[in-house]
Amino acid sequence: MRRQWYKCAFFVFFMANLLLVHRLCKAQEGPKEPLSPRQESREIERGGVLLPKGALMIEPGFQYSHTSRARISISGFTIFEAIVIGEIVSEEVKRDILMPFVNFRYGITDRLEATLKVPWLYRRDEESWVEDSTTVERTVDDTGLGDIEGTVYYHLIREKGAIPDMVVNLRVKSPTGKDPYHLSTDDRGKPTELPTGNGHWGVSAGLSLSKTSDPAVLFASANYYYNFERDVGGSYGKVKPGDSFEYGLGLAYALNEKLSASLSYQQRLYWKTRQNGEDVAGTDLNVATLNFGISYVLSQRTSVNITVGVGLTHYAPDVTVEMTIPIRVF
Repeated sequence: MRRQWYKCAFFVFFMANLLLVHRLCKAQEGPKEPLSPRQESREIERGGVLLPKGALMIEPGFQYSHTSRARISISGFTIFEAIVIGEIVSEEVKRDILMPFVNFRYGITDRLEATLKVPWLYRRDEESWVEDSTTVERTVDDTGLGDIEGTVYYHLIREKGAIPDMVVNLRVKSPTGKDPYHLSTDDRGKPTELPTGNGHWGVSAGLSLSKTSDPAVLFASANYYYNFERDVGGSYGKVKPGDSFEYGLGLAYALNEKLSASLSYQQRLYWKTRQNGEDVAGTDLNVATLNFGISYVLSQRTSVNITVGVGLTHYAPDVTVEMTIPIRVF
């Protein structure tokens, strides 16, 4: 409990300082200058531009990830957001996740934007292990609605001189996906269906900074994720997924008026999952990814963004591919 209060106090202190900086810098701001098509392309690609008041954008997309690991399988279950409960056994697991999604973005004011993300998830796990000197293979796949997220972004400080753009965000994640606690299992106790969510409410808060250095944009971000405890009942009891901290930094570079490229690094550190008030061993994770992206402006209202990520740590997916098509409705 003392550790949780420490984290909350740090967050409140951090946000209070952001508001103070906002008040000091707002008086120095001039009128907002419109973005050129080249600047808007780079801003949209890195996710740093907010929509003007009354604007609506629909952003369909998909994300694919592949993971191939030895000793990743759990004699029990493993789910997203660093929940791992059970005994690790010597197995080889290949995991493919395909997640189509739709983002709805709406500009409430010129500084405030709301976003809703609705994902659908298909997951396929292929396991292999040695049993009586014979290699046994087993494949399970499942599909269903993922965890829906809602986010609010606020443009705290606009870029002026040496001062970078600063956008703060607050995100809420709902447990709408299939949770991992009530899955059907076979005679060996292995699941015959797979989770599409982590079964817990979650919130996160963070900020992103960006600085234009034409023809490039430098950007950085930091986010803290908090997962709420849930009384699952049965043999699980009370489970709280580990909180996590994520930071990233990168560069977006305009190649011409329509095309831009980006390079970024992301790392997410997970604290241990807690079960009935006790830390679960082996659930603190380190996930780092190097991302390569391109963005192309198709028209005044439409662009396409493609990002390829390469895992750098043991717990990161081997490869991820994401494509989004932001479409400005009005």
